Formats: sequence, structure tokens, C-alpha cells
Amino acid sequence: MTSIDPRLVDRRKEVAEDRARRNIRRLLRLLVALGVMAAVVWLFLSPTLSAATVEVIGVDSSGAVEVLEEKLVVPGRPLILVRAGDVEEALLSDPWVRTADVNLDWPNRIVITVEERTPVAWVETAGGWARRAIDGVELPGVDGPDESLARIVLDGVPDDQVRESAEVLGALEFLAAFPSPADVGMIIDDRSGELWATLPQFEVRLGRPTEMSAKALTLAALLREDLAAGSQINLIAPTNPAVIPPGQEPAGG
Repeated sequence: MTSIDPRLVDRRKEVAEDRARRNIRRLLRLLVALGVMAAVVWLFLSPTLSAATVEVIGVDSSGAVEVLEEKLVVPGRPLILVRAGDVEEALLSDPWVRTADVNLDWPNRIVITVEERTPVAWVETAGGWARRAIDGVELPGVDGPDESLARIVLDGVPDDQVRESAEVLGALEFLAAFPSPADVGMIIDDRSGELWATLPQFEVRLGRPTEMSAKALTLAALLREDLAAGSQINLIAPTNPAVIPPGQEPAGG
């Protein structure tokens, strides 16, 4: 029979024991890591890091609250499950919403800030009448036109070009800068490539759609003066306006 050196047997036993100890240490480290991960997951999903309050700022006409409910941005929602970018994109799909910011205020607060569009005028384009904001976006909700807003008549502009039309955007800028255009019954239209504003007692030549805010403020200042009814007001150069009394021919055409 072949005998085995006892020292070799002891060495094999030591190697096996070392291997077993290493395996146990690896297992323990794995269990600790899993335990830490589980604790972290539990913490992020726990009430400690969930929304105690959801604050919504700037909402009046839009359906932002309904969008937030659909996206589960509600009290009790773990903040880690809220995808701010997705929520903002959903909010911006509402034509009333101009800008949206979703802020996760750790550990337990969500703040949503919305800037809504406001209607500036009723605009008639090739597709008919629509209530539009200053950037040309159509705002739903009311059949019209009614007397609540001034009017812009540019029925040669296709609907798909409204937001790129210099004439539409210029007229909207003018009305947004003018104090209460609906109160004076203002209508803006196009005549031979120029914008004109019609008021009950005056015709206002606005010219090309440039410097429209300045033109609006100049017109507002002129209307505070005692102008003869039927006068024509020329605002092509808003810093040098001209008032042509009724019956007098405009200089230079």
C-alpha cells in the first residue's frame, strides 16, 4: 500500500479550510451589500423621501392639475419615481402652458411652476377665427369672436404658418403692448402689404410689422390728446408720428 505523508494531508486540509473561509467571507459581503441596497431602496420608497406636499404655481386656465394626476405627481409619491422631464413635456402639450418647471425639492416636496399663455386677440386666418396668444398659439375654450378681445383680420395667412407669420406676430405684439385694445374696438388688418389699425374714430397706419410695441405705446399717448375725429395717424416711424386731420391728403402717399 502507498502511504500519504501526513504533512500533505494537513496541507490539503488547510487549503480546503482557507477556501471555505474565503467563500463564507464573500457570501457575507454579498449579503451585507444586498442588505444595504435593500435599505437604500426602502428609504427612497419610504414616506421619508416621498412627497408630503405638491405645490403648483401659476395654474389658472390650463389642465395642469389633471396632467399631474395622470403622471402620479401627487402627495405620497416617492420623489425617485417622478421623472421631471417627462412631466414637463406632458405639461407643455397643453396649449395654455407656455413654460413648465418641475422641481424635486428633496426630501419630501415637489414644486411645479407653470407660466400660462393669455389670449391677446381674435385672429382670422385662412382657417377662420381663433383666439391666440402673443406667440400665435391657438387657445381653446371659447367660441368666437366676441367683444372681449381686439381683432386681427389676416385671412390670407394659412393656419400652418401663423406662428411664423411676421404680420400675425407683429399685430399680436402691438395689441399686447397697447392698453385695453378691446375697449377702443380695435381691428388690425392688412392693406397692400402694410398693417393698419381701425378704431371707431381713427385710422392708424402701422406699416411693416417692426417696432410694434413702440408703435402701440406711441398710439396710446396720441389718443390721450384732443385729436380730431376722422384723423389718420401715421406710425410707420413711432418716434416721429404724424396726425393727418380729416379731409387732408397724407403727404407722400
